[in-house]
Order: sequence, then structure tokens, then C-alpha cells
Amino acid sequence: MDIQWIVFGAILVLNALVAISIAGFLGWKNETSGRASMILMLFSLAIWSFAYGMITFSLGMDAKQFWLRVENIGILSQPIFWLTFTLNYSNQRRSLPRPYLAALCIVPLIAAAMIFSDRWFHLYYASIRPYAENGGPLLIGRGPWYWVALAQSYLLNAIGTVLLIWRFIEFRNIFRKQLALLIVAALIPWIVNILYQLISNLTPAAFIPIDLTPISFTVSIALLGSGIFRIHLLDLVPIARDVVMENIPEMVFVVDAHDRVLDANTVAEKWLGRSKDELIGRDPMEIFRQWPEFLRRFLSTQETREEVLIPGRVARTLEIMVTPLYDPISKELNGRVILAYDITTRKQLENDLTETNEILWTKIAEIDSLREQLQEQAIRDDLTRVFNRRFLTETLDKEIPRAEREHTPISIVMIDVDQFKKFNDTHGHKCGDLVLKHLADFLTAQARESDIVCRFGGEEFVILMPNATNADAYQRAESWRQAYAGKPFYFDGQALHTTFSAGVASYPAHGLSGDEILNAADHALYHSKSQGRNQVSLYTDDPGGEDYDAN
Repeated sequence: MDIQWIVFGAILVLNALVAISIAGFLGWKNETSGRASMILMLFSLAIWSFAYGMITFSLGMDAKQFWLRVENIGILSQPIFWLTFTLNYSNQRRSLPRPYLAALCIVPLIAAAMIFSDRWFHLYYASIRPYAENGGPLLIGRGPWYWVALAQSYLLNAIGTVLLIWRFIEFRNIFRKQLALLIVAALIPWIVNILYQLISNLTPAAFIPIDLTPISFTVSIALLGSGIFRIHLLDLVPIARDVVMENIPEMVFVVDAHDRVLDANTVAEKWLGRSKDELIGRDPMEIFRQWPEFLRRFLSTQETREEVLIPGRVARTLEIMVTPLYDPISKELNGRVILAYDITTRKQLENDLTETNEILWTKIAEIDSLREQLQEQAIRDDLTRVFNRRFLTETLDKEIPRAEREHTPISIVMIDVDQFKKFNDTHGHKCGDLVLKHLADFLTAQARESDIVCRFGGEEFVILMPNATNADAYQRAESWRQAYAGKPFYFDGQALHTTFSAGVASYPAHGLSGDEILNAADHALYHSKSQGRNQVSLYTDDPGGEDYDAN
């Protein structure tokens, strides 16, 4: 066998091994879009190249015919896998449903049936003969179905390549590198095969009976390998744009440094009622003329996140996020990405929640006010609004233990309105109530901040004086008596005067419990009453009452 055929066949076998190695590497990687189709296409190229190499090495006609049939497995399947890959890679898989894809397999399957059948073989290959007796390729005569299969092959390869070219025009940066690499890798063997077919049929005299298409796979496979290992061909797939832009529920716009719309997603088309063709390349001033608040933030060159109200038949609230895009080297503004979220429902819920909270806090304030009123009603006298007897008893129970711990005195002044029944009978109950309120107001005004004024019952009042000795309490009570006796009050336009009598007792001098001190003060008050009223008496232990101090 001539050395030239050995070298030629070795290159073909090496191509096959490299293609299988790359396919094996892809099979080990995580699932990515187009990976399975790329693996199958690499296997079809490997079969094509390896079988063609074996045809070159084989000397017998039977062996050459066998490898010719194997070679056509790769030749016929490659366009199908290439189209499937480009559809997946360019995110156009849905444009070719499975039934249509299955229909594309009819021509290759018929061709395969003819090739593997002795009876129908001539419909695909009219004739085959060896180029040389010492090895080398086959010289073929093309049957009618060969041209049908070749036409479909060219059509499918053309469609796949056009899809990549279209994506190349649409995308930028790293995606363009990927797409350019794929386009070149596809065009090289395609052009070589076209030249092979044209020369073999149009200029037989200049024809060299060697199909260089499998040899061109060396360049194509090298390019694919470079793309997979250097620029992550199947890791950075351009369909990311469609996945992100078309499947997120927010409106997305991309504008360049000159404020021209470069891209927009389906949500933007729906919200604005315009197709993408009506948006791309337009000035945002024109597009968002009806949304001035949105437009003002849209043109911001700073990273922004704000809420705006969009007018319309049904007003909407949008949350806008503007992200400037700067050149990493020159730091110049290249454009902006604008995302708009419809938060109308969320804002309505927030407003409803705020309103509900305000109502709730108002109710809580009302409840607190009512609770305070109830507490006041529980400890205060309804008529005079001073503390009641219950509050006095509870306070005494607390103050006496404290005074015992701190060794401080507590004094009590018990006061009774003089001749109240007679006064009430003479002037009426309304006037009597006015007397009690008048005295309660007077005592409240005269008391210290620490003193506690209580209505003890009927016309009796008690003033609790923490940290006051009996002498201090007596002097203060006497000053009150004198001041009150000269203080008139008015009823029905008439100036009236009343007086009161008082008794004073102290802890611990006159008792060690609240009841004992109250009883002592009551005895002192009784003494004042019995001595002619309008006077203050200090309690004494003398049962005869002779030692009472009185005014």
C-alpha cells in the first residue's frame, strides 16, 4: 500500500478518535442545552471519518463495500444531529415539533435501506469501483436517491448554519465568539463537500477521486474542541438571554449609551401594547411619553431602585431598578438595564394593612382609655371625683408597712361637713351635692402632691398624709378649716357658707393599723362635733375626752 494512503487513512482514524474523545468529555459534563445533539453529531462524524479511513486501508472490494455502508450511517445522520443541535443551541427547539423532526428522518432511513440492500443498492450508488488495487478510496456512481439525500443534507445543514448566523447578528461579546466558532466549524466541511460534488460532476477531467470532507473534519473538530475547552461552548449558551428575558415576570429593557432601546422582553411588549420591532431602536422619550415618572427614573445614570405610580385606566405601582452598564476598561457608560416589577397588589395589601393597623391602634387607644376610665371609676367617687373609701383602704394597707420599714409617720385628717343634713333639707339635694363637690375641690387644691383626698362616706372626707406628724397634720387641718369657713360658694345666685369639723390621728402614735388610725381620727372628729363643731381635734387616749386638743 502506498504511503500516501496510509497517511490519509491515519488522519481519518485520528479524526474519529478525537471526535469520540470530545464526545466522551461532553458525556461526563453536567446536562446543558444541546449537549446530547452535539455528542451524537460527533459520533456521526467519527463513524464517517473512521469508516472512510477503513475504506482507504481495505484492499478487497467486499471490505470496502462494508465500510462504505458503515460510512453512510455517519453521513446520513450528521445533518439531522446538526440541525437538532442548532435548534437547541439557538432556543428554537419548539419551532420543530417531534413529528416534523421524525419526518426529516424518512429520506435518510430510505437511503440507509437502499445502501444495506443488495437489491436496491443501485438506486443510491449506481456503481462503485476501487481507485487503485493497492488501497485508496472508492470511485462512485450516484443513483437517483443519492441526489435526494444530498439535497436534504444540504438543506438541513443550511438551516442550522443560518440559525447560527442569525444568532451571531443578534448577540454580542462571548456569545459571538461561540457562534462564530460554530459557524466556521460547520462551513468548512460543507464547502469542501460542495466543491467535491461540483468538481466531480461538472469537471470530471480535473477531478481527484478523494472526498476531502472527512479530512476537513480535522479543522472542524479542532475548532469544536477549542470552543468546548477554552470558551466553554456548551456552558455559556446564548439561550440564557431567552430564558432570562422571556421567562421572568418583570418588564425588562436594555438601552445603550445613546438611550436607544436594544432589547425588551415579552412582558414589556404586553404592558406597552407594542411589538418588539416597534420598541427596538426607539427613543424611550417616545415609548414612555405617557409614563413621565417612569421615564424620569428610566434615564438615570445611577443605580436606582424606586417606586412610581403609573397612570392609566387602572393605575399601577411599579418598582423600578436601573443598573448602569460601564465598560470595565474605559469606565464609560455603555448602557443600562431597567427592570420594572408590578407591585400594585403588594402596595394595595400594604396600604390595607396600614389602614387596618391604624384602625387597630385607634381601637387599642379607645380600649386603653376605657380601661383607664374603668380604673378611675373603681377608685374614685362618682360625685366629687376624689378617691373613694376602697382606694383609701388599699392605700393604707401599703403605706403603713412602708412607714414601718422606713420609720416614718403617717397622719390622717377626717373631716365632716357641719349641719349637712339641715343644710341639705333647707336648700335641697342639688345644693347639698354642690357643697360636697365644693369641699372636695377645696381639699384637693390644699393637699400636697403626696397627700390623698378621699370621700369616706356621706359628708365625710379623709386626707391621708404620708410623712406628716400629728402636729403638722393638725396645723394644716386648722388652716384649712379657717380658710374654708370664709370661702363662700354660690347656688341659684345666692352666696352660701359652710364649715367643717375635723379629727386628726397618726401612725404609730394612735394606732398600728389602718383601721386603728381611722377609728382614732373618727373619735377625734366626734369630739370636735360634740364641742360645738367648726373645729379641729387631735386624738388622745383619754377615754373621758378631757385631754383632746381642740381649736
